[in-house]
Amino acid sequence: MQGMTEEERAAIALVMKRLGQTMDRIGWDKRLRDLTAADVSALIEEVLEGYGAEMSRIAATAEVPF
Repeated sequence: MQGMTEEERAAIALVMKRLGQTMDRIGWDKRLRDLTAADVSALIEEVLEGYGAEMSRIAATAEVPF
C-alpha cells in the first residue's frame, strides 16, 4: 500500500497479533503450501475482520477535524 496513514499502520500492527493467535492454532511449523483451505480461510478472515474492526475502533476514537 502506498501512502498508508498512521491509523492504517496501527490497524495492521493489531491485526498481526490476531494472525499470531490463529497461527498458534494452525501450527507455526506448517509451510504455506501445507495449509488446508480452512486454514487459509481462517487467516484471510482474521485479516479482513480484524482490519475492519480496528479501523472502526480507531475511527470511533478519532477527533473530528472541524
